[in-house]
Amino acid sequence: MTKIKDLFEDSTTKAVEEIKDSSVQDLSTLCNKLLRVEGMVGNVEERLKRLKEQQRELSEQIIPDKLSQLGVTDLRLEDGSRITADPFYSARISADNLEAAHTWLRKHGHGDIIKNTLTLTFGQGEDEIAKELGEMLISKGHIPDEKEAVHSSTLRAFVKEQIESGNGAFDPDVQKKFSVYQGKRTKINR
Repeated sequence: MTKIKDLFEDSTTKAVEEIKDSSVQDLSTLCNKLLRVEGMVGNVEERLKRLKEQQRELSEQIIPDKLSQLGVTDLRLEDGSRITADPFYSARISADNLEAAHTWLRKHGHGDIIKNTLTLTFGQGEDEIAKELGEMLISKGHIPDEKEAVHSSTLRAFVKEQIESGNGAFDPDVQKKFSVYQGKRTKINR
């Protein structure tokens, strides 16, 4: 009587014996090609990263500084292109500054830009429970995950508005709560 173990070993041995050296060589070649391509992708990504940094430096520092040195805000070239360095703003509220930033917004009448998101997770078959609201959820033992946040584009627009309006209450100390970064970005219109 043949044992199952023997059948397994026979079939495995036959399968291994049927693999030709050329097939293993083909697989090895393909794996080496994959490694080369992965290396090339890494090199291209690193090069792209360096090019983007050069682009940012030219657009946000070197050209705006040169326009400022020349005493102009924009420049028209012979080919009709127009070069400007327009102001831009960036801001974010870090976890460390979240409470202070939200308090400042509320205190100064801007609390409406804070969005309060309430997320609840229900399992299969709990559709009816999901439709119930507020305290009914708590009484059922569901603990809501609550998050307050200001959307990044809303925050950027708010910061721009505050700075450009000259709001004295939005001073540099307050701006630190919002990690405000402002600069100029070059535009070339053809």
